[in-house]
Amino acid sequence: MGRRSLLAAVAATTAALLSACTAAEQPDPETPATEIGVAAGVSLSGVFAELAEEFEAENPGTRVRLELGRSVDLARGMGDRDDIHVFAATGQTAMGIAVDAGAAADPRVFARNLVVLAVPAGNHAAVEGLADLARPELRVGLCIMDGPCGRASAALLAEAAVGADVDERVSDSPTLTERLAGNTLDAGIVFRTDVAASRGWVEEVQADDDAGLRARLPDVGITDYLLADGPAALGESADDAELTAAAAFRDLVASDRGRRALVEAGFVPLGE
Repeated sequence: MGRRSLLAAVAATTAALLSACTAAEQPDPETPATEIGVAAGVSLSGVFAELAEEFEAENPGTRVRLELGRSVDLARGMGDRDDIHVFAATGQTAMGIAVDAGAAADPRVFARNLVVLAVPAGNHAAVEGLADLARPELRVGLCIMDGPCGRASAALLAEAAVGADVDERVSDSPTLTERLAGNTLDAGIVFRTDVAASRGWVEEVQADDDAGLRARLPDVGITDYLLADGPAALGESADDAELTAAAAFRDLVASDRGRRALVEAGFVPLGE
């Protein structure tokens, strides 16, 4: 090999090595510099996905990883989690479980949800009010009693003095809403947010008698939604960037922008 060829080969090898080193030093653009975990009740899935997308767009290099499920199940499983920085619970019961286990702290109510009488689009069974849930020919669905939707529904029916003829009990409000949308049930009681999320497949029945009950007892059938620090924000595993991002996400949820998103999703914000 001539001197010129040797120099060219050395230069090419050096350039390749430098390129490899540079590539190794540069972070993968697909890998976020900071990631926070947010555990939230399933009825928050739509609005939290929207807020997480906005948050990531405004904070390049930060990723919000949403973990959705029944709030009680999430609360019971958070005791040994070091990747959940924020916990948003449906109802005081679930938040109480997490707080008692030392997996959540500083919970604050940020929104409220209410259960409503709902039917498939078109209301083919001519359901007019809560009293119709006692009609034996109707296929009626309610949420199970150990969840927030079920407890709120039971309180509403008790105040209305209605003994519902229940054909099916399901795990949560979104599942019951799907049953209504598929016309496998004629009527049920679900969270208003799930009616809004059904995109017209499910309708709310607004009867004068039911409205009068709401006017007399504005808190009946209402469920609080609480936001708290999760276990990763309480232990020593999170770095400063994660803690800062988690606090900023909580602030976004509680901000005017977060409030507007909650209202659009059908939630009742604080103060209303």
